[in-house]
Formats: sequence, structure tokens, C-alpha cells
Amino acid sequence: MIRKWFLYPESPGALALLGGLFAAVAVGLTALGNPASSGLCASCFLVNVAGALHLHPRATQSYLRPELLGIVLGAFFAAFSSREFRVRGGGGSSGVLHFVGGAFILLGCEVFIGCPIKALLRTAGGGGAGLVGLLGLAGGVAFATLFLRDGYGFRPKAAVPEAAGLILPGAAFLLLLAVSMGSDLFAAAGFGGGAHHAPFAVSAAAGIFFGAAGQRSRFCVTGSIKSAVLARDFREGAGTVTFLVVALLLNVLLGSFLPSVALEPGAHTDLYWAFLAMAMAGFGAILIAGCPFRQLVLAASGDMDAAAAVAGMLLAASLSVAFNIGSSPAGVTDAGKIAVLAGWVFFLALGIGCRKAA
Repeated sequence: MIRKWFLYPESPGALALLGGLFAAVAVGLTALGNPASSGLCASCFLVNVAGALHLHPRATQSYLRPELLGIVLGAFFAAFSSREFRVRGGGGSSGVLHFVGGAFILLGCEVFIGCPIKALLRTAGGGGAGLVGLLGLAGGVAFATLFLRDGYGFRPKAAVPEAAGLILPGAAFLLLLAVSMGSDLFAAAGFGGGAHHAPFAVSAAAGIFFGAAGQRSRFCVTGSIKSAVLARDFREGAGTVTFLVVALLLNVLLGSFLPSVALEPGAHTDLYWAFLAMAMAGFGAILIAGCPFRQLVLAASGDMDAAAAVAGMLLAASLSVAFNIGSSPAGVTDAGKIAVLAGWVFFLALGIGCRKAA
């Protein structure tokens, strides 16, 4: 029965079970050494990987995250074994729009300090700013559904040569192999901040689980909110709600639940910009069909538009550090505020420009 629930998780119970397992593994990684509320944070991991690949110079945010590489490999193996690995893409302007959209979503997450999954983890840790960001995310997703109802959409995806879909999983495998063999090609993890990490083997195994379970369950925080608002379908939401509840309970049991705004670890108290940044990220995630975690899973499953979004996120991860766009406990920077407003302009233009003719 458990095997069937994992391989074909369609019922609310199966999705809730996987959501609870996601939370347990994520909280466990934090207990083993990952930064606070960062047992699973696709945007944070992308910034760390960008630093490890020498795309930015900040040592405290540089570490070749085996969790992220594992997500790609786990999703690829799950898609391939279930015959859902299909290489396809919209081509041309679709890839460009997903690239830019992915970049802006990553920047919004960095202004908030965390992806939608980390917003859940921050809220489960008692973070008031995390809850504000989560509310902003829900508001942005709800706003995006207005465009979906109005006929928004890209043209249908077409088949692409299969070799193109193997590039990202192949790169993830080679990077994971190189770092496991002690290669000195990558920037070494510094001390403090995002460089904190759980043991390598545990992180890699957890990443593979996240990727495989994410591919089978279609786990996506923004997607679950969209389904609830647009179609009154709450099945996907069972996974998201259970994730939040299990993470909260585990934090209480571990003594890491601290109801606070000012004392939330690694966060800022600019609540207006936390809300606006995550609202922009939620809005954009619906328009390009996925939050950072979901884009990684889709790209590993052969979606070339998602691969373009991942490339955009990786570029934005380096720009976020290089141009001081990402926030810190000191607050939101002027560059971060400009990035959030620019993201809103881009996604509003995208939403209006990609409406289908009635």
C-alpha cells in the first residue's frame, strides 16, 4: 500500500503523507547542520551553488548543495522510471520569457529570504515575517488566477530532441560525483550563513528523496494554492498543510519553535517588502508554471521551458549577491526594492501580453 501511495499519490491521504515526510526530512536537515529554516529552500540552494561555481564571491553563501543536485537526479530517475520523462518546450520566445521570469522569481525570494517552501518552514518555526511572506505568496497566486481565467497561456509545447533534456541531470550527476571525490574546482564553503550544512551523504540522499517525491506528487506550494482558488480542488493543499503542521510540531518538540518577528533567525522585519516580494514571486510562479522547487523538478523531467527558468534563476542568484539585491537581517536594500518592482512590471506585462484571443 505504501509503495502504491508513493508511486501514484493522487488521494489527499497520500499527498498528505508525502507532505509530512517532506517536512520531517527538511526539519531533520536543519537539526543536522543546515541554516535555520533551510532544510529545503530551492532559492537559497541556488545561491549557494552559484557561489560554489564561482558565479559570486561571497564565501558565506557558497556551497555546492548536494540537496539541489539530488533534487534534479531524484526527479529525473522518478520521471524516467515512470515513463514520464518527455523532452518538450515552447521554443523561441517561450524559453526567453521563462528565463527572465525565473530570474525575477529568484530575486523576489532573495528579497524575502527564502522560497515558498522556506516560507512554510519559517512560519512553522514561529517567524512572524515568514507568515507575512506566506500571506503575500497566497495573495500573488490568487491575483494570478485572474489572468488564468481571462485566457492566459503559452502556446502548446512541442517535442525537442531527447539529448537536450539530459543536460541538466547529466550536469547534476557530474557535479555530485566531482564533489564526492573531493574536487577542488569549487569554491570552498565559508563559515556562517548559508555555508552551514548537514553531512554530505545525508543531504544528497535527502535531495534525491525530495526530487523523486516531488516528481511523483507534483508538490508545489504555489500550485496547491492555485488549485484551491481556481478549481476548489484541495487535494494538493493536503500536502502543503500537512507539511506546515508536521514542521510546526517537530519544531516544538525540538525546542526550535520561537514565536517572533524581530528574533526570527536570518530574517528581516521589513514586512511590507516581505509581503510584496513573495506576492511577486507567487504571481510569477503561476504564470511560468512553478515555484523554484517545481521548476527544478520539471526541468529534470524534460521540460525545456523549466530548464530555461532554472538557468535564469542561477543567473539571478549570482546577480543577487553581486549587486546586493538579496536582503539580510539588516533589512531590504534599495536594489532589492527595485528588483521587486521590476518583477511586478515584467509579470504584469507577461500576464497581459499572453492572453489568448477569445
